[in-house]
Amino acid sequence: MIYSEKFLKSIIEGKPIGEIYPYKDGTKKQRELYIKSIVADLKKSNLIKVEADFNSYGSGYSSYVDIFCYKTDGSSILKRDNIICINGVTIYISKLAPLAIYGSSKKIRRSKGGSYDFLDINSINKIPSGDWDGVICLLKDKLNKYGIELLEKKELARSIDFEVQIPTISKNPNFNLVNSNLLIRM
Repeated sequence: MIYSEKFLKSIIEGKPIGEIYPYKDGTKKQRELYIKSIVADLKKSNLIKVEADFNSYGSGYSSYVDIFCYKTDGSSILKRDNIICINGVTIYISKLAPLAIYGSSKKIRRSKGGSYDFLDINSINKIPSGDWDGVICLLKDKLNKYGIELLEKKELARSIDFEVQIPTISKNPNFNLVNSNLLIRM
């Protein structure tokens, strides 16, 4: 799907837009509760463990919810010394539009701290090595059940054809901004 200038500018301005409730006519709290119900539904699966960050990256506000999913059978976890590496799939569900992206990611846990991946244009729609077909099918089915559209990499890599100011702290002029589940090439 190709999104209109009005649609993209609404998201860039932090205004919700969409044809389904709570993106249409719902409050910020109602949209967050809606996404929490998606997370709760995902957690019912025996295939995956789910970790959701509603206050992404400590800022207290972001325009998407970061959901990390990994296999319950332990096959996606590697332990060495005091380090645990968890391969999985991250989903960003927009708080502003019924859209999401997913991609391969990992979390590193140590006795003191850790790290995790951010999705970028190169990881979108990719999956970790091994058999993830069942997990991806589950994720797509659950998002579809709630009217959340999964965006494809080709849609996200497309340049926009209108002028827009996107607030960012990046000083890199070619920075790709993943925000509101839309990747916009600036």
